Amino acid sequence: MTLTTIRWGLAAVATVLAQFTLIALSIACVAVYSYGIRTGETPEFYSSFAEASAPWVSLIAGGPGFFLIARSIRHRARSAAGGTAMALCGLYLIIEIAVLLTWPGDSSAVLPFTLGGMALKVAGAWRGAGGIAAREPANTAV
Repeated sequence: MTLTTIRWGLAAVATVLAQFTLIALSIACVAVYSYGIRTGETPEFYSSFAEASAPWVSLIAGGPGFFLIARSIRHRARSAAGGTAMALCGLYLIIEIAVLLTWPGDSSAVLPFTLGGMALKVAGAWRGAGGIAAREPANTAV
């Protein structure tokens, strides 16, 4: 795998898709909590809940989300799937670092979630891209 075998445009689009997906899931989590579980609280309360629940949403949904996105990459670019999926993870990691550096409050509290979530995202992306099998040519002999 070289940098030229990575489909950078696809990796960038997949990164944006992953970011929007996790944001949408976090918003849905707050919506379910505010409309179905604990109604009638102040906006500040729900904002605080959103800050507390976002790392959990990313940790729980990140691996499966990256798996599905990398699987989609594998269907579009089979020969470059592994490298493109890892480029997706690298670009996403850059965004995660930027978010961590600008996190309101104590960022050391979300650091374990970020590290664990990133490990699950990389594992999901690697598995979705086919792992080792994506780099090996398919055996077409019958």
